[in-house]
Amino acid sequence: MQYVCKNCFTDKELNGFIISQGKMGNCDCCKSEDIETIELIELLDFFKELFDNFQLKADGKSLISSIQGNWNLFSNLDCGHKILNEALNQTASAINNSDDLVDFSDEILENINYWSVLKEQLKWERRYFTNIEKLTEDLGWDSFFESKTTINNDETFYRARLHQNSQEETYPIDKMASPLAIYASAGRANPIGIPYLYLSDNEETILYEVRASYLDEVSVATFTKNEEYQSEIIISDFTEIPTLYHPNWVNKKIKSTLLKQLISRDLSKPMRRYDSEIDYIPTQFICEFIKTFTNVQGIKFRSSLHNIGSNLVLFNQETMKCRNVKKVQILKVHIKSRDL
Repeated sequence: MQYVCKNCFTDKELNGFIISQGKMGNCDCCKSEDIETIELIELLDFFKELFDNFQLKADGKSLISSIQGNWNLFSNLDCGHKILNEALNQTASAINNSDDLVDFSDEILENINYWSVLKEQLKWERRYFTNIEKLTEDLGWDSFFESKTTINNDETFYRARLHQNSQEETYPIDKMASPLAIYASAGRANPIGIPYLYLSDNEETILYEVRASYLDEVSVATFTKNEEYQSEIIISDFTEIPTLYHPNWVNKKIKSTLLKQLISRDLSKPMRRYDSEIDYIPTQFICEFIKTFTNVQGIKFRSSLHNIGSNLVLFNQETMKCRNVKKVQILKVHIKSRDL
């Protein structure tokens, strides 16, 4: 196999490279014709760098499933197997086949697993004098949150408040923002006394997020960017499909993807009624870390309660403005259980 084409991959950075550096021809991998192609040899340095970040592991995952599961690099598994096996044949690697069982290198695992160590330290050992230098200088975490997006003027977000009594009036607009600092309780992202604005980009998702139950009445507010806020609203985006094709930076991109997956999972965990505020300290810390070292106005991450939508946490509620509020009633709830 000599030539591959843009249709073989879904990675937007790699596709961009093929389009800019390739030439029109026929693909030896997916058999597309008259399309931008490039010689596979031109990608071998990238694949060699990629392979160097894995190690053989008897209880690991296949190489292709690890790559596809985290980055969806290839357009389909058939192309993935063909290209990986050809690249493995042409590079020096301890891995021989795309189906070989692997794990990430010890250096990568040590880096991302420090999140578990840090969580325990923050909760039970030290909270206000954490070793920031280790996170930035040793682990490089301050550079792992570079994937950012901007909130557009026409984007709509939602916030909900449960009513405590039946037939209660719809909450007014000025009661749908974050509480005053003196009343702000601790949340997944914000410490006690420091209010953040929690929104969702999907109206149904926000009803799941406030744990609305059958026949509950809920005030649902609509938010858009505040026209009085002149600067861009830049947020750290945990929902964006990560790219892997970054020559000389593959190691960093792998760490960034894996660490953000762990943090996003913790941020999106439902707040259970028996949770302790101590459980929120690690995610509160990492939000402040991101806020400080990336200078963003918020974080966007997937909802674990309703995966159609994403949640948005804004550090400064003045960036958004409530436009209207309506009252709804929950008419149906679907509950699914599992044995523990």
